[in-house]
Amino acid sequence: MNPRQLTHWRTYTRSWSRTAICALALAVFFWGQNALAAATCTFNGTGAENFTFPGPISVPRDNSASMAPLSNWVTGEAATNIYTCTLSNSTKGGIGIKFPTMAQAGSYSEGGITYKVFNTSVQGVGIVYGFRLYTGGNYCDQSGGANGWNPWGSGSGSTPYSYRWCDNLQSGSYSFGAQLRFRLIQTGRITAGTVPTFTMSNSAQVTDGTFSTAAGSRNYVISPVAFQALSCTAVGANVTLDTAKKSDFTDATSVRTKPFQFTLQNCPAGMNSIKYQLDPIGTIISATDGTFQNATGADMAKGVGLRITNEANTAPVRFGDSSYTVANYSPTSGNTTLPIKMNVSYYRTGAATQVTGGKVRGTAQLTVFYL
Repeated sequence: MNPRQLTHWRTYTRSWSRTAICALALAVFFWGQNALAAATCTFNGTGAENFTFPGPISVPRDNSASMAPLSNWVTGEAATNIYTCTLSNSTKGGIGIKFPTMAQAGSYSEGGITYKVFNTSVQGVGIVYGFRLYTGGNYCDQSGGANGWNPWGSGSGSTPYSYRWCDNLQSGSYSFGAQLRFRLIQTGRITAGTVPTFTMSNSAQVTDGTFSTAAGSRNYVISPVAFQALSCTAVGANVTLDTAKKSDFTDATSVRTKPFQFTLQNCPAGMNSIKYQLDPIGTIISATDGTFQNATGADMAKGVGLRITNEANTAPVRFGDSSYTVANYSPTSGNTTLPIKMNVSYYRTGAATQVTGGKVRGTAQLTVFYL
């Protein structure tokens, strides 16, 4: 190697070393700038808050109301210091409440707020939640939230957490808290059962828009609540009509009218009303006239069926019509015995000459609706 080549190599090496040192110093400088923003937070209190609904909750068995309250609001602690934080260098610190991951059944509106309704494990039973968040400290009146309690609201589901924060413009101490409330909502016909304990939501601490439960989290837990379906005991009766002659049908279509009744026993209070529907087990002649055919067989009469009329025997009981209301039911007190009174008679189905001797037999079924 000649001297020129060696000198050239040394010059190149010194130049490379100076470049490397400058690049290293530049990297250290930028890292130091990022470290200046900070939030040091402490989680205070217990990790769970329990919400208990008075129970059991009784619901009429056939009531299918939608988005109707089943309970009053159950409101939790107004906790102002779930997190206490020291914020510095324009850090945005705050608190968030997680949006539930349960399936939704619709929406419920009250007091100008629309709430998402979440399904529970009991059919027809949903639950809604509302919250208000507390942000306390200097500069909490910025766009992130008020200095103190923010208004009541409900999660939209557009983000995992609904949150409020303080826009820190100088080092200081801040407090973040929350208060939650829950209400049970009917989403349809309810089956009896118990909603087991479940966690509806939880809190998180927020730093510059990032949610974390590392410091701690408060879970909002719904205690078990039982549901029972309200109904009565229904009792039927056998009715024996007096014997009729073929000649009795010469000038009449209905003869030998006789009263009978179904009976509802031990009907609990708490229902809005009780309705019923009557249907024959057999061939209907006219649903609007309450008439149906005689049973078939070798010893059965021909040309004769049965007719059902109301208690006063002034109008037919329409088959398949569920609008009839049980009289004298009291929604506020127990009802030991509630009669449903009707009349039954022989009914001539055609011309009088077509009537033949024999037995007449029929069965009618009462369906009761507890609303």
